[in-house]
Amino acid sequence: MITAPVNETAGQGHLRASHADREQVIVALKAAFVQGRLDKDEFDARVGRAFAARTYAELSAATACLPAGLAAAPPPGQPAPAWARPRLHARIKTAVCAIVAATTVEALRLGLTWPETALVAAFALIFAGIVAGIVALPVAGLLMLESRLRKRSGRHPLRSKPSSA
Repeated sequence: MITAPVNETAGQGHLRASHADREQVIVALKAAFVQGRLDKDEFDARVGRAFAARTYAELSAATACLPAGLAAAPPPGQPAPAWARPRLHARIKTAVCAIVAATTVEALRLGLTWPETALVAAFALIFAGIVAGIVALPVAGLLMLESRLRKRSGRHPLRSKPSSA
């Protein structure tokens, strides 16, 4: 990734940059913007320079004054690193613990015995699983439809353009 000035003495500055090179620079600029290293106006100007760049030297100018090796978001199509997002099973464990704790506290508050409390907690988990399945299926279907429409049209289908009225 180009995040530091190109070494002009090595003769690389005059070489033509590819579309992939420009995309890498834009990813680095996005990372710098997210990290607060660039304000919105400067980000827009640098992205414009990166799109217009024809050589490595011009691309290097778009990333001037940014630290080398800037941590950037993964390229499109690649998942975020495992440390950057909570794992699904950790979320499920948290939800199960919360449901069991809430039902246990409520059952004990009502004066239920231990076997009754365990039975209530089991029913609460079963009910939560059914509700999660009922909610997850339509949401997954809508996400798949939205993704398909976006690929087909080349834009985000749920975001409409502002009216010119």
